[in-house]
Amino acid sequence: MKSQTERPVKRPQKQRTTRTNKPKRYNKQTARVEARRDGKPLIFGWGKHLSHVEKVKIQRSATWTVAGIFGFLIVGTILAFWISINIIIPGQPITSVNGHQIPQSQYRKMVALKTQLELNKLYGKQGLGAQSNDLTKQDAAQLKTINDLTKQVDNLNKQIKALPTGSSQQRTGLENQLQSAKKQLSDAQAKHQSLTQQITNLNQNTIPLEKQSFTQSQVANDSVSWLQDDELIREWLTTQSPAIQSQINPTTAEVNKALNDLKASLPASTSYSNFLSQMNISNDDVINMLTVKVRRDKMQNYLGSKVVSPAYQVLSRTITTDTQAEANKIVQELKNGGDFGKIARKQSKDTTTASSGGSQGWLARGQYALNQNAAVVENWLFDPSRYIYELSPVLKENGSYHIAQIMGINPSHPIDPSMLQTLKYNALSNWLLEQKALPTTTITPVNQDKLLDPMNLPPTSVLPAGAPSSGQNVPGSGVPATGP
Repeated sequence: MKSQTERPVKRPQKQRTTRTNKPKRYNKQTARVEARRDGKPLIFGWGKHLSHVEKVKIQRSATWTVAGIFGFLIVGTILAFWISINIIIPGQPITSVNGHQIPQSQYRKMVALKTQLELNKLYGKQGLGAQSNDLTKQDAAQLKTINDLTKQVDNLNKQIKALPTGSSQQRTGLENQLQSAKKQLSDAQAKHQSLTQQITNLNQNTIPLEKQSFTQSQVANDSVSWLQDDELIREWLTTQSPAIQSQINPTTAEVNKALNDLKASLPASTSYSNFLSQMNISNDDVINMLTVKVRRDKMQNYLGSKVVSPAYQVLSRTITTDTQAEANKIVQELKNGGDFGKIARKQSKDTTTASSGGSQGWLARGQYALNQNAAVVENWLFDPSRYIYELSPVLKENGSYHIAQIMGINPSHPIDPSMLQTLKYNALSNWLLEQKALPTTTITPVNQDKLLDPMNLPPTSVLPAGAPSSGQNVPGSGVPATGP
C-alpha cells in the first residue's frame, strides 16, 4: 500500500563558484603614505625629495648624534675638571729652590701635618693643656699636704705648750717632731710656689703665645719654609760624605717612631684615621712629610754638635746706611784714609754699635746672623780668605747697606757659655740663613694665592684663620680650650 505522504521533489542546486587563488591587488594605506614624498623640507629647505620614512630615519640619527655629542661633552668636562683638580693644579709649583719646584700637592700635605703637630702640642695627651692640668692636680695635692702639715705643727705646738716646764724626754721628742714637720711644711710650700709659677707661666704666657701662632697664615708660611729648607738640606747632603749623610738622612725606624709619637700625642677626642680623613691625606703622605721633619731635626742635632768652644772668631766693626749712594761715598772716603770709627759714630744708622765706632766685638760663626736675622755680612766676615784690616764692599742686607772691616782673627777664641747654648739651639736656623744668603742660592717668591688657597688648607674648623679666642672650642679636638 502506497503512503499517502508525498516526498518532496528535489530541486536542482546551483553550483557554487570556486574562489580563485589570485593575489589581491592592494597595499595598506600606511605603506603608501610613508613611501610618498610630501614635498616638505626637512631642514633649511633641504629634504623635499625624501620620503616620510627617510626623514624619520634622518631625524632619529640626528637626535642620537646630538645626544652623543652632549654626553661626550659632559663626560669630557667632568674628566677635565677631575684632571685639573687632582693632577694639573696640585702639580703646579708654589715655590722653587735652585730650580727644584715644590708642588702644591706636597705643600698641602705638609700643612696637614704641621696643623696636627700644633694641635697635638696644644691639646694632645702630652700637650701644653694636659701639662697644665697635670700641674694643677699636683698643686691641689700639695695644698692638701700643706694644710695637713700646718695642722700637725699647730697640734705639736699645743702639746709642747701643755707640758710642764723644764726639759724632759717627751718634750725633746715632740720638739724633734715639730722641727721635722716645719721642714716638711717649708718644702711643701716651696714646691707649691714652684708649681704655681709653672702653671701661671703656662696659662698666661706659653699657651696664649702658642695659640697666637696657630693660624692659617703662620702654619702655611712655616710649612712652605720647611719644604724650602729641606731642599737646601738635601742639596747640601749630596756634597757630603756617606758618613755625614748617614748621620742626617732618616732611617725607616726613626720615621716609624715619629709616626707612633704622632699617634700617641693625638687629642683624646680624635683618632689617626679621623685625622687622615679630615685632612684628606694618606698614611704614605704622613710618612713622607714626617721624613722631612725627622731629617730637619737630625740636621739641627748635627749642626748643634759642631758648635763648640773655643772656636774660630773674628773681631769686626760695621757701618750701616740707608742708601747705596751713602754707602758708596763712605767706602770711597775710607779708601782715601778716612777714620772708620769716627765715620761710624757720625753716620752709621746702627744705634747699637754707632757709639762704639761700629764695633761688633768678637763674633763666632752664626752670632752676627742671629742678631740680624740675615747672613750676607756674616758670610763675608767668615770667608776663609779674609785678612786683618780688610774692608768689605757695600753689602745689602735687610733693606740696608753695610760696610764691614776685619780687625782681628783668632782660630781658637772662647765663646761665652750663654752664647754657646744660644748658638747650639739656633744652629739650623743660622745655617739656613747662611745658605740662603749665598749668591748661588735662588729661591723664588712663594705664590701667595696658592699659599692661602682653601684647596691647600684644612677647613677653618681645624685650622682657624685667626687665633682662637678665650673659651673657644679647640679646633678639631672637641674639647674646650685650655688657659685664658
